[in-house]
Amino acid sequence: MGVGIFTPKKINLVTHEEIMNSSLSDQTSVKDFLSHGLCPYLTDQQSVVYAFFVKKVKPAVYEKIISSGFRRNGFYFYQNLCPNCGRCIPIRVDVQRFRPSKSQRRIFRKNRDVTILRHPAAFDPEAFLLYKKYCTSRHNNSETEEDYTRFLIESPIHTEMMRYYAGKHLIGIGWTDLLPDSLSSVYFAFDPEYSSRSPGVFSLLKELELCRELKKKWLHLGFWIKDNRKMSYKNQYKPCQILTNGVWLELSD
Repeated sequence: MGVGIFTPKKINLVTHEEIMNSSLSDQTSVKDFLSHGLCPYLTDQQSVVYAFFVKKVKPAVYEKIISSGFRRNGFYFYQNLCPNCGRCIPIRVDVQRFRPSKSQRRIFRKNRDVTILRHPAAFDPEAFLLYKKYCTSRHNNSETEEDYTRFLIESPIHTEMMRYYAGKHLIGIGWTDLLPDSLSSVYFAFDPEYSSRSPGVFSLLKELELCRELKKKWLHLGFWIKDNRKMSYKNQYKPCQILTNGVWLELSD
């Protein structure tokens, strides 16, 4: 996770026994932590994040973990347990019932010249340079190759990269985890010079299209945060469900 001071804590929604069970996972060691620090999403807020580190998890276990409200960062799975706050809400799109909005269809048409290449996640200089350029422009962060590898290349599950090209120019990359009944959208980075194409919207439309091709039920989008501009857009892909008190419920308009 890279923030805060970690102290051991018991897994609350997914037990060590489930993860360690050889019939579900080949993993032999699980380390879990509790992190305290500043909230990366909301100003003047403190965060409490529960995380565990695991180098290999079978897809069925991963799907149960993510359906319980966890997200993944490299080999870490994490869940926000911030006191007096429940604004980081897991959200997923109902793939088979999804219908793009008028604006989403317009963005899809705008990018009809884009070609896409899918392949297993692996380090390459072209992808790293795009990620670094994106982070510098959008988040004012200077990312190293080590940062990038730990975040997006290291994975306990089969992760794919979807590369988006306009002509010969790489304009975006999406990282997705492939699970038995769903895909998890891990991250998307794009060349800021191509912002007018709305590449983030286009990438999610293509991930939903891929879900249908692979006969998946859900596309997990991570946390929906209504009060954070960069995280509030996720309810625009409808119909969608949010995880509330351990139960997935359809989000109404």
